[in-house]
Amino acid sequence: MSEALMHELPVRDRVVLAGALTVRDIKLIHARIAAALRQYPAVTLDCAGASTVDLSFIQLVVSARKSAQAAGKTIALAQPAQGALRTALVQAGMVAALDAAPVPDQQFWIQ
Repeated sequence: MSEALMHELPVRDRVVLAGALTVRDIKLIHARIAAALRQYPAVTLDCAGASTVDLSFIQLVVSARKSAQAAGKTIALAQPAQGALRTALVQAGMVAALDAAPVPDQQFWIQ
């Protein structure tokens, strides 16, 4: 492939995840994230439309980040965690409550 064509290819994919991000749909969510990571070196997860989030989703994102890093790729959030995602993160101890000391590695979630 010519260098000119390589520069025209997208290098980032945005995966929009809305509604319930729970164990019930985790296989589908996993498949969408994995497909994006196979095709792009950088993937952005847009979770602004999440209505419900459970620990399975948080575990999936943590695992996907580690796998992406091992493959020289990146995963980022489109915006800082808010709403249902932030609530689940605080409950899981991944992000500190507003009046508490920061939690290690919480920057990924609240950037």
